[in-house]
Amino acid sequence: MGGEPVVVPEPARLEFGGRWFSFDGFSNLDPFVAEEFRLPRGEWEVRRVEGEGTGLEVKEGFVEVWGDPRVYTATLIQLVIQGGYRAIPEVRVEERLRFEFRGFHLDVARGGVATVEELKRLLRWLFLLKYNYLAVYVEDLFPWDRYPDIGARRGRYTGKEWREVVEYGGRLGVEVFPSLELAGHMENILSLPGYRRFSEWHRPEEGCLDVGDPEARRFAEELLEEALEKTKSRYIHIGGDETWAMGRGRSLDRTLRFEWPRLYAEHHSRLLRLARERGKTPLIWGDMLAGMYLRETERDLWRPILENPAWREAVVANWDYSPGTVEYFKQKIRLFKERGYEQIVCPGLWNWDRYYPDFDAALANVKSFLQAAREEGVKGFMVTAWGDDGEECLYSFLYPLILASMEYAEGNGRWEEKWLALSGEPREVLEVRKALGKGEVANYVKRVLFSPTDEVKGLPVFDEWRKALELAERVRLPPDLEFVKRCLEVGLRKVEGKATAADLLGLASLYADLWLRERKPANLARVYARFYSAAALGRAPKARRRAKPASSPHKRV
Repeated sequence: MGGEPVVVPEPARLEFGGRWFSFDGFSNLDPFVAEEFRLPRGEWEVRRVEGEGTGLEVKEGFVEVWGDPRVYTATLIQLVIQGGYRAIPEVRVEERLRFEFRGFHLDVARGGVATVEELKRLLRWLFLLKYNYLAVYVEDLFPWDRYPDIGARRGRYTGKEWREVVEYGGRLGVEVFPSLELAGHMENILSLPGYRRFSEWHRPEEGCLDVGDPEARRFAEELLEEALEKTKSRYIHIGGDETWAMGRGRSLDRTLRFEWPRLYAEHHSRLLRLARERGKTPLIWGDMLAGMYLRETERDLWRPILENPAWREAVVANWDYSPGTVEYFKQKIRLFKERGYEQIVCPGLWNWDRYYPDFDAALANVKSFLQAAREEGVKGFMVTAWGDDGEECLYSFLYPLILASMEYAEGNGRWEEKWLALSGEPREVLEVRKALGKGEVANYVKRVLFSPTDEVKGLPVFDEWRKALELAERVRLPPDLEFVKRCLEVGLRKVEGKATAADLLGLASLYADLWLRERKPANLARVYARFYSAAALGRAPKARRRAKPASSPHKRV
């Protein structure tokens, strides 16, 4: 408190009068919002006035507000946080958000099933930063009453839990909707005995539905119908990505013709129509529509899919997680824009298949993709966080990147000072976060811990590890960052031939405690066992992976 205040995202206009008024709380702020953000009740008054756009002006003893209450209330809370809940700055703030759809997409289906309280915590952060949508990627974890066995052993949400999250988000003005998979990525459903017959491939672990089978199609439609009934948002995500096995298994045996493009288009057209008939706007991933990462021999066969008019019934979720240039992403956007398809862009936070996000790759991707989206005038964005191979990356590590994404989307991109202002974190801790997020660190922790020593001791990354540890030794870290620091220490001991079983078992204990702060107990054993395997055998068993084209950078690497 005492310096100039900041607002996320950077507003169109921020005028600071130079004073911080004493603050004892609001007399008439929405009681639900006040309680959830622990704002005191006091003498200050919020006064609604007429004004252009959205904004607020803090005067002594009261605040004048106009426009969108979700936006100005979030700004008001940001200002109170910066005053330590005891002061509020004399400011005038005018805001003009350019994107209609400002979303975050969280994968809870790869092992780490977020608790209701963790999702509420996330929703508060999203509200504070002015996101207005949360998509929860569920695969088999949606509370289908019609199919109670699906996801039952993996921590699926109950109907009560799902309603509680949806209603909580609604009260904050953040619409929550499910992100489903109804063609590909269905391995956790198709591997169950009662549903194996619906698998395209003889290995249900491939995860592709046999959409050439009318019974299998009807099964997918029933899953969607119940999800539509339980979705209050105007949006629902029907999936549609990475259906690599479609047309290559039972459907090929049935007709002796490779009909992947036709099967894909007809199946998803039916799903889109079902959603529209129930008043919803469906989202569909854009990779299959564009023939993303297909072999050259298949491109001509697939090209007609892009021209299919069915996609005008959807919002295309145009994902790409590469650190490409702005011009590269503009070309990706124009592929759909020139055909009149509505779209949102979907950058990624590079948290998958690792214990800590690759900040360098994530911020490069987010910055370029969102700048391209701004310049091309798309409908909005949906930042994605995936959890391949166990969902090891703790949700707590994502919060700075969620803020940075909003600042790149709607502000000026200068996110670091704003993270410090809203989190209350010392600058020295942020520098440790960034050091741990370098590619040479974040991308190698898992490999070093769980691969044979001879395979990793020569990696050219350990100087960056030592630099990160040097920074980390100077400050007191929160428990989640302390765990990553400890991973680096044990990794270095390992390549020096000094690590013990106790070192790895200690990491397992630390990790389990952190997991259970955010997630349900289900599925912890899968990730936990890797530490035990490494302790017992000197290396962990190789992670089981889905077959996929060698040329594909796979959305969730």
